[in-house]
Amino acid sequence: MSKDKQIYVSFYEDSDFFAEEIYNPSFTPQAQFILLDKAKESIDIVSGFEVNLNGKIQKISPINSTLIDNKIILLPSSIDNTIAEEELDEKIVFFIHHWLDIEEFPEQLCLAYIKMSWIYDRLSVVPYLRALGDYGAGKTRFIQTIGSLCYKPMFLAGATSDAYLFRVIELFKGTMVINELERVNTDLSSQIVNILNNGYEKGMGIGRVEGDKVRTPVVYDVFCPKVISAREPFKDLALESRIITNRLYSTSRKDIPFALDDSFWSEAEKIRNALLGYRFKYIESQTRRDADPQINQSNGGVAGLAALSLNESKKQALNDLEPRLRQTMLPLLFVIPEDKMQSFINFTKDYQKEAIEDRGFELEGICVKTLFQLLETQIEVSVKELRTKINEELDSDKFKITPQKLGKILKSLGLKTKPVGHEKISSIIKNETSLNRLRIRFGISDTPQSPVDTAEPQHNDNSMGGGETNDEETKGYNQ
Repeated sequence: MSKDKQIYVSFYEDSDFFAEEIYNPSFTPQAQFILLDKAKESIDIVSGFEVNLNGKIQKISPINSTLIDNKIILLPSSIDNTIAEEELDEKIVFFIHHWLDIEEFPEQLCLAYIKMSWIYDRLSVVPYLRALGDYGAGKTRFIQTIGSLCYKPMFLAGATSDAYLFRVIELFKGTMVINELERVNTDLSSQIVNILNNGYEKGMGIGRVEGDKVRTPVVYDVFCPKVISAREPFKDLALESRIITNRLYSTSRKDIPFALDDSFWSEAEKIRNALLGYRFKYIESQTRRDADPQINQSNGGVAGLAALSLNESKKQALNDLEPRLRQTMLPLLFVIPEDKMQSFINFTKDYQKEAIEDRGFELEGICVKTLFQLLETQIEVSVKELRTKINEELDSDKFKITPQKLGKILKSLGLKTKPVGHEKISSIIKNETSLNRLRIRFGISDTPQSPVDTAEPQHNDNSMGGGETNDEETKGYNQ
């Protein structure tokens, strides 16, 4: 059997082996693997190993990179699989509390996110974690404290090109950590947003064309956990819905160390070693389950993770959430213990309530609230009436909503128009299903409504906002 060239990776898995790269300056060589032989259920430290790939024996070697040497990417230095999960949780929470000022439940939320990052490759969707706050609120400390404990954190704030970002994520497949998105240059920032939009779900890679003489299409896999900080939310509400936000404020605590010293990095390294043990325990339990499906899942080695499945009570816990938020929060349920479930459910409900309130301050929310105010006192609401009332609410000489802008908003909200009366004035169709959906989405309480048309107009080409009317507002809706 022939031998082929070496393959350099920081992670490897097949039906026989599972390997994770570690980096320890006291080792020779410094970069090695923690290798699990699945059949023997044995774990060893090796500098490399051979596998049979398509009839060829190939050497699998760890990546040697200045990114690791310079601690841009943090790897475990060894593996510690002697710590019980409950003790590990306590160590992580203590570490977070010692170095960072956030409330008790956000500490638990960060704990869950850190643990989830170490098994994210077993999930189909991963949310993002963000610190949001003004100058001096502790965003950088949040990024350093939480990021340093996540799975293979890649501190990419110093990136100077999008090619660098794509290649590092593809190569290491760790946790992307970026501080102060506003400080990133515009071109690179747009690529980061592109990565965020496409990196939350497996299979949603980003295509690029690369090469100098020969231009070749390349697809980069950017699916991974991401910890970010910023001063302002994203304008894209769809992207916002993928992010779990911790709002930070200036601390009044006097016990938090002013600067990160060697003890911070040393303790973070020890915890990463224990989290690597946590990851290997999960892989071992999964291997045993695959070999014997009758294994009692509760004895799989890692609480609640052996089958990476949720019991019915956990599945139903998030039923009251909007579908997108439910999808965002669901991955954390895999690592949240039963005794923390109710607190997590309460948090998700409060989080949804806050998100709904925030929507009300967006232009779309103002449009919806104004529409419902008009519907309280009149049967028909024309597009022109709505626009006039919205501009009164905005009370701004610098910004006025135009017919075109309002038309786009109505479309995005799923609202349709129809021509009414002899003058064919463009009015909003009052469909109860659409209105109820908007009440829920924007947190508008039920109010006495005028009679609502529950059926769509038939045989009317203008019912989708198209066709000719005498109302100038319809032009805005049609664009």
